[in-house]
Amino acid sequence: MLPRLCLTTTLLLLALSPGTVSERSFVVDHKDNCFRKDGQKYQFISGSMHYYRIPRPYWKDRLLKLKGAGFNTVQTYIPWNLHEPVKGQLDFAGRKDLFSYLKLCSELEILVLLRPGPFIAAEYEFGGFPSWLPTESKTISFRSSEPVYLKNVLTWYGELLPMLVEYLYHNGGPVIGLQVENEYGSNPACDKVYLQTLTKQFRDILGQEILLYTVDGPGKGMLDCGTLPELYNTVDFGGGNITSHFNLQAQYNSGGPPVNTEFYPGWLSHWGHKFPSKSRTATANKLDEMLAYGASVNMYMFHGGSNFGYTSGAKGNKDASVFEPHTTSYDYDAPLSEAGDTTMKYWDIRNVNSKYGPVYDVPKNSTKKSYGKVDMKYWGSILNDTFVSQCGRRTKNVKPLSLEENKQTNGVIVYTKMIDEAGTLTVGKVRDRAYLVLDGKLLTTIKGSSSNVSIGLMPGKLDIIVLSDGHINTGHVHMDNPRNYMKGITEPILYNSELLLNWDVTLLPLDSMSCFQNFRHESRGNQPFLPGSIYIGQIDKTCDSTTDTFVDTTGWGKGVVFFQTQNLGRHWPLAGPQLTLYAPGPFCGGAERNSTITVHIVEFEQPADHVTLTDQHNLRGPIDHSQL
Repeated sequence: MLPRLCLTTTLLLLALSPGTVSERSFVVDHKDNCFRKDGQKYQFISGSMHYYRIPRPYWKDRLLKLKGAGFNTVQTYIPWNLHEPVKGQLDFAGRKDLFSYLKLCSELEILVLLRPGPFIAAEYEFGGFPSWLPTESKTISFRSSEPVYLKNVLTWYGELLPMLVEYLYHNGGPVIGLQVENEYGSNPACDKVYLQTLTKQFRDILGQEILLYTVDGPGKGMLDCGTLPELYNTVDFGGGNITSHFNLQAQYNSGGPPVNTEFYPGWLSHWGHKFPSKSRTATANKLDEMLAYGASVNMYMFHGGSNFGYTSGAKGNKDASVFEPHTTSYDYDAPLSEAGDTTMKYWDIRNVNSKYGPVYDVPKNSTKKSYGKVDMKYWGSILNDTFVSQCGRRTKNVKPLSLEENKQTNGVIVYTKMIDEAGTLTVGKVRDRAYLVLDGKLLTTIKGSSSNVSIGLMPGKLDIIVLSDGHINTGHVHMDNPRNYMKGITEPILYNSELLLNWDVTLLPLDSMSCFQNFRHESRGNQPFLPGSIYIGQIDKTCDSTTDTFVDTTGWGKGVVFFQTQNLGRHWPLAGPQLTLYAPGPFCGGAERNSTITVHIVEFEQPADHVTLTDQHNLRGPIDHSQL
């Protein structure tokens, strides 16, 4: 049985050698089975909070609420695709500014655990992998020592890791530990050479003082594959017998503290599924049990935030025949809500943490504002020539290529072809949803789970509008052939059993409406609704950047919502359960936009005549799994 251990706070992962403790150090004491910070026993109480899921002006508020609840450490992932969306072009601006986040943590005296992947899962777009990565080779294999994959990972780390050196704890920064890979034991590849290669690069660049760790589920098979002797190995779990879990963890370390790197106070949510909830009492009691045991704990998530834009991922299987996209909200039923509000669960957890360390004053919750009804008017199609010239681009494909092969990550791709004679069209595979339109009339909708769909056509102009619902982020399914998860048309299209070639292609990222210069709206007349219709609504009210609001999309179908040109994310009230999208005050924009509030919706399935800007968030609406 593992002894009860040191009661203090935070994690880092190295070996403790006599006489090597510097003025600033964070190490594993393998003899006394605890962490030591600056030579003193330490127990970290950490909460996961991802900088990129929180509006930058709210970072300080969220961190102070973390500290106020008695947490001394924050944990965050670093998504590769966030910072290198285009190969060779790094981006750390705005909400992506990891280094400003680390500096703020240091100022607030909060320690940091970093999880730089390269795979992060996290219900995040493609598990953090860049969409361009599968296009590097037809035989690329993720999370392995396959040469093309590994070369790209090491190049990325060669850029990222040197920038982190000054933020390491022994160099005066807040970072006490870095995780190598992520739950790698759940990956059937079980490639130890890959793990060793990553570890070597971490050590070569970051040095020997910083502690490196792994995390895996509390199962022997997972720990066998996911651990290395030279790393400190931790476990993650939401419940069960903690003694059993921590005893198993101890078998993979030569002494050291028990650590739960992901303790779940809630759970992730999918479109078409009931919003998950976890008992606040059960959460608080389990946390108390682990802390009393002497374990260091990271709560995943303390504050989930939002999957703004197209950053939500999806759950799926190896051939993507099962595909369940995650909601735009990443509320997670966490102690701090999506909008940063304290919950009853928060206060229960604060009471527990107060038994093991200091708690502090808690900032007040932000004001929520109801602006009321916003009438939405049809403005035109995303295929309007003027809109495409402002917000998209056109190209040609001989065979239909995927979104990624056309150098776009998400949004919409439209394949257009003139059909000269009557016949039968067979669409092999689309991801994730295709709308077939002939001469301005919707013929059918093809879901991504369908294959080889055939439909009779008459001569005319055929548009196949394909919508991406997010790349799969589950780590055990898309590693050996990640090209299976590209978006758009991914298998040949046949017409009368012959390959249909030479397509006009329209690419529409729809990542912002700042490109949209309000071209004169079209009159739809008596024409039926078509997928990809743009609706715009404006009200002459001051958009208050000090207050938050929520866009209620009840009555709409499926698409994307923009608030003051900013992409709030996907809406899908037909599937549920999320009905409202979080619109934080900082999204109001500059003074030139403050006097008017503008909402754009790009709708693909069911339009309505208005949205409502409300002060209430609704993540628990009706669900319809058949919409998936």
